[in-house]
Amino acid sequence: MLPPELTTERLILKAYSPPDQNRFIEMSIDQESTQFMGNATGDFDEEKKLFKKILEIYATDQERWFWIWGIFEEKQLCGHLELKQTEHTNPNELEIVYMVHPNERRKGIMTEALSCIKQQQSTWQRRIIATVSPDNLASISLLKKWGIEKEESISDPESGETYLKLTLA
Repeated sequence: MLPPELTTERLILKAYSPPDQNRFIEMSIDQESTQFMGNATGDFDEEKKLFKKILEIYATDQERWFWIWGIFEEKQLCGHLELKQTEHTNPNELEIVYMVHPNERRKGIMTEALSCIKQQQSTWQRRIIATVSPDNLASISLLKKWGIEKEESISDPESGETYLKLTLA
Protein backbone atom coordinates (compact mmCIF):
# COMPACT_ATOMS: atom_id res chain seq x y z
CA MET A 1 0.00 0.00 0.00
CA LEU A 2 1.33 3.42 -0.92
CA PRO A 3 1.97 5.85 1.91
CA PRO A 4 0.30 9.25 1.77
CA GLU A 5 2.40 11.95 0.13
CA LEU A 6 3.46 14.57 2.68
CA THR A 7 5.08 17.92 2.06
CA THR A 8 7.02 20.43 4.09
CA GLU A 9 8.39 23.82 3.11
CA ARG A 10 11.22 22.20 1.11
CA LEU A 11 10.70 18.41 1.22
CA ILE A 12 8.33 15.86 -0.27
CA LEU A 13 7.87 12.50 1.44
CA LYS A 14 6.56 10.09 -1.16
CA ALA A 15 6.72 6.51 -2.37
CA TYR A 16 9.86 5.40 -4.17
CA SER A 17 9.86 4.71 -7.90
CA PRO A 18 12.31 2.55 -9.89
CA PRO A 19 14.63 5.45 -10.86
CA ASP A 20 15.35 6.00 -7.13
CA GLN A 21 17.08 2.63 -6.79
CA ASN A 22 20.73 3.72 -7.21
CA ARG A 23 20.49 6.64 -4.80
CA PHE A 24 18.68 4.40 -2.28
CA ILE A 25 21.48 1.84 -2.54
CA GLU A 26 24.14 4.55 -2.06
CA MET A 27 22.39 5.48 1.17
CA SER A 28 21.76 1.93 2.37
CA ILE A 29 25.32 0.68 1.87
CA ASP A 30 26.90 3.71 3.54
CA GLN A 31 28.33 2.54 6.86
CA GLU A 32 27.53 5.76 8.73
CA SER A 33 23.92 5.69 7.48
CA THR A 34 23.32 2.11 8.55
CA GLN A 35 25.70 1.42 11.45
CA PHE A 36 22.83 1.39 13.94
CA MET A 37 20.14 -0.10 11.70
CA GLY A 38 19.08 -3.67 12.31
CA ASN A 39 19.14 -5.96 9.28
CA ALA A 40 21.42 -3.61 7.33
CA THR A 41 23.73 -5.69 5.17
CA GLY A 42 25.92 -3.06 3.49
CA ASP A 43 25.90 -5.37 0.45
CA PHE A 44 24.97 -3.88 -2.92
CA ASP A 45 23.07 -6.93 -4.21
CA GLU A 46 21.16 -7.41 -0.94
CA GLU A 47 20.17 -3.74 -0.82
CA LYS A 48 19.03 -3.95 -4.45
CA LYS A 49 16.75 -6.83 -3.42
CA LEU A 50 15.50 -4.75 -0.49
CA PHE A 51 14.61 -1.87 -2.82
CA LYS A 52 12.64 -4.26 -5.03
CA LYS A 53 10.88 -5.56 -1.90
CA ILE A 54 9.84 -1.99 -1.04
CA LEU A 55 8.22 -1.67 -4.47
CA GLU A 56 6.45 -5.01 -3.88
CA ILE A 57 5.14 -3.78 -0.52
CA TYR A 58 3.58 -0.81 -2.32
CA ALA A 59 1.74 -3.20 -4.63
CA THR A 60 0.16 -5.30 -1.86
CA ASP A 61 -2.30 -4.70 0.92
CA GLN A 62 -0.52 -5.16 4.22
CA GLU A 63 -2.19 -6.62 7.29
CA ARG A 64 -0.03 -4.32 9.39
CA TRP A 65 0.74 -0.62 9.12
CA PHE A 66 3.86 -0.31 6.94
CA TRP A 67 4.54 2.98 5.17
CA ILE A 68 7.84 3.63 3.43
CA TRP A 69 8.82 7.02 2.04
CA GLY A 70 11.69 8.44 0.11
CA ILE A 71 12.47 11.98 1.27
CA PHE A 72 13.04 14.29 -1.68
CA GLU A 73 14.36 17.82 -1.97
CA GLU A 74 14.07 19.36 -5.43
CA LYS A 75 13.43 15.89 -6.95
CA GLN A 76 16.64 14.51 -5.39
CA LEU A 77 16.34 11.54 -3.02
CA CYS A 78 18.02 12.61 0.20
CA GLY A 79 16.57 10.34 2.88
CA HIS A 80 14.50 7.30 3.79
CA LEU A 81 11.72 7.04 6.36
CA GLU A 82 9.51 4.17 7.53
CA LEU A 83 6.55 4.16 9.87
CA LYS A 84 5.39 0.68 10.80
CA GLN A 85 4.11 -1.82 13.30
CA THR A 86 6.96 -4.01 14.59
CA GLU A 87 7.68 -6.47 17.36
CA HIS A 88 8.52 -3.42 19.51
CA THR A 89 5.18 -1.61 19.06
CA ASN A 90 2.02 -1.87 21.08
CA PRO A 91 -1.32 -1.81 19.19
CA ASN A 92 -1.53 2.00 19.41
CA GLU A 93 2.11 2.63 18.38
CA LEU A 94 4.14 2.92 15.19
CA GLU A 95 7.91 2.65 15.01
CA ILE A 96 9.88 5.18 13.01
CA VAL A 97 13.03 4.17 11.10
CA TYR A 98 15.11 6.59 9.04
CA MET A 99 18.42 7.28 7.34
CA VAL A 100 19.95 10.14 5.38
CA HIS A 101 22.00 9.96 2.19
CA PRO A 102 25.71 10.62 2.91
CA ASN A 103 25.74 13.77 0.75
CA GLU A 104 22.73 15.23 2.58
CA ARG A 105 23.79 15.01 6.22
CA ARG A 106 23.71 17.97 8.58
CA LYS A 107 21.29 19.96 6.42
CA GLY A 108 18.27 19.63 8.73
CA ILE A 109 16.48 17.24 6.39
CA MET A 110 15.54 14.68 9.00
CA THR A 111 14.58 17.35 11.54
CA GLU A 112 12.12 18.75 8.99
CA ALA A 113 10.83 15.31 7.94
CA LEU A 114 10.26 14.24 11.55
CA SER A 115 8.46 17.50 12.29
CA CYS A 116 6.09 16.69 9.42
CA ILE A 117 5.45 13.21 10.84
CA LYS A 118 4.86 14.68 14.30
CA GLN A 119 2.21 17.02 12.88
CA GLN A 120 0.40 14.03 11.35
CA GLN A 121 0.63 11.84 14.46
CA SER A 122 -2.75 12.82 15.94
CA THR A 123 -4.49 12.17 12.60
CA TRP A 124 -3.24 8.58 12.67
CA GLN A 125 -4.19 8.19 16.35
CA ARG A 126 -0.94 6.35 17.02
CA ARG A 127 2.01 7.06 19.29
CA ILE A 128 5.37 7.16 17.55
CA ILE A 129 8.25 5.19 19.03
CA ALA A 130 11.86 4.72 18.05
CA THR A 131 14.12 1.82 18.94
CA VAL A 132 17.63 3.22 19.22
CA SER A 133 21.05 1.95 20.18
CA PRO A 134 22.28 3.83 23.28
CA ASP A 135 25.44 4.52 21.25
CA ASN A 136 23.52 6.31 18.49
CA LEU A 137 23.96 9.76 19.99
CA ALA A 138 23.06 11.60 16.77
CA SER A 139 19.66 9.91 16.59
CA ILE A 140 18.98 10.38 20.28
CA SER A 141 19.79 14.09 19.94
CA LEU A 142 17.46 14.38 16.93
CA LEU A 143 14.63 12.59 18.75
CA LYS A 144 15.05 14.84 21.79
CA LYS A 145 14.08 17.74 19.50
CA TRP A 146 10.79 15.90 18.88
CA GLY A 147 10.39 15.29 22.61
CA ILE A 148 10.82 12.02 24.47
CA GLU A 149 7.95 11.18 26.76
CA LYS A 150 9.13 7.78 27.95
CA GLU A 151 12.35 5.78 27.77
CA GLU A 152 12.72 2.09 28.49
CA SER A 153 15.39 -0.53 27.86
CA ILE A 154 14.65 -3.58 25.75
CA SER A 155 16.92 -6.50 24.92
CA ASP A 156 17.24 -8.48 21.72
CA PRO A 157 16.79 -12.12 22.80
CA GLU A 158 19.05 -13.38 20.01
CA SER A 159 22.00 -10.98 20.30
CA GLY A 160 21.57 -9.90 23.91
CA GLU A 161 22.04 -6.27 22.82
CA THR A 162 20.16 -3.62 24.77
CA TYR A 163 18.24 -0.87 22.99
CA LEU A 164 16.26 2.14 24.08
CA LYS A 165 12.57 2.23 23.25
CA LEU A 166 11.73 5.91 23.12
CA THR A 167 8.09 6.97 23.13
CA LEU A 168 7.96 10.32 21.42
CA ALA A 169 5.80 13.19 22.69
